[in-house]
Amino acid sequence: MKIQKIFFPVFICAISLLGMSAAKPDSPAYIYVDGNNNEFIIRTDSLIYNPIKPSESSSGEYSGGEPKSTSINEPEFDFISTLIKSIIKDKKNQLDTRLMGCGTLVIGKKSLFVDSNSSLKIELENYLRTMLGL
Repeated sequence: MKIQKIFFPVFICAISLLGMSAAKPDSPAYIYVDGNNNEFIIRTDSLIYNPIKPSESSSGEYSGGEPKSTSINEPEFDFISTLIKSIIKDKKNQLDTRLMGCGTLVIGKKSLFVDSNSSLKIELENYLRTMLGL
């Protein structure tokens, strides 16, 4: 009987913790990968930059610099979202396959490849870099 009294509260506590973590997913709204494979994780309240290391680059020499992050506010997130929605609508600058130098936009489980000369891609990259002070 003692085992049941101890086990039941521990079991309930474990289920509560699992429920809390499932209720607050820390998933990104968008992931953007630039033409050099530097990754930008865009959340509603933050922007995280994961640069490529020389050992990961095709040349073996390129470095994207140091990782960085910053908080963002609602208008900044809305501006990023508007740019991304414009990229999604811009079918003429979308590619069927990933080519060197193109941008990659990840939304959920879907990826979209954006031509390296797309003005919207360039604007998005410039905005994200400016926000991070890159």
